[in-house]
Amino acid sequence: MPTFYIFGITKDDGDLSDPDAAIDKYYYFSSTNGNRYWDHRQNVVNKIKAGLVRAFTYKNGKIGALCVIRKSVYGTEYLKTMPNNDPTDNLSSLPEM
Repeated sequence: MPTFYIFGITKDDGDLSDPDAAIDKYYYFSSTNGNRYWDHRQNVVNKIKAGLVRAFTYKNGKIGALCVIRKSVYGTEYLKTMPNNDPTDNLSSLPEM
């Protein structure tokens, strides 16, 4: 299965109670060809929901935490990282582009 390695984000003015829900664009490398891309939150969520790709954080040149789909109290679907042994390995800590 192709994998997206997310290395950057752009935030909107969304739900500030969860910083990951405020992300509206993801910047990533694709495992299929190594090219860099960006896409809107819902497009990436839809690809993961359909089982077309997996996504991981990619911080400081290292593959990090697995990203899963969550839904905010307002019904917005977004990516959230699964806890791993690095508490700083999360989407909201990635550089803003």
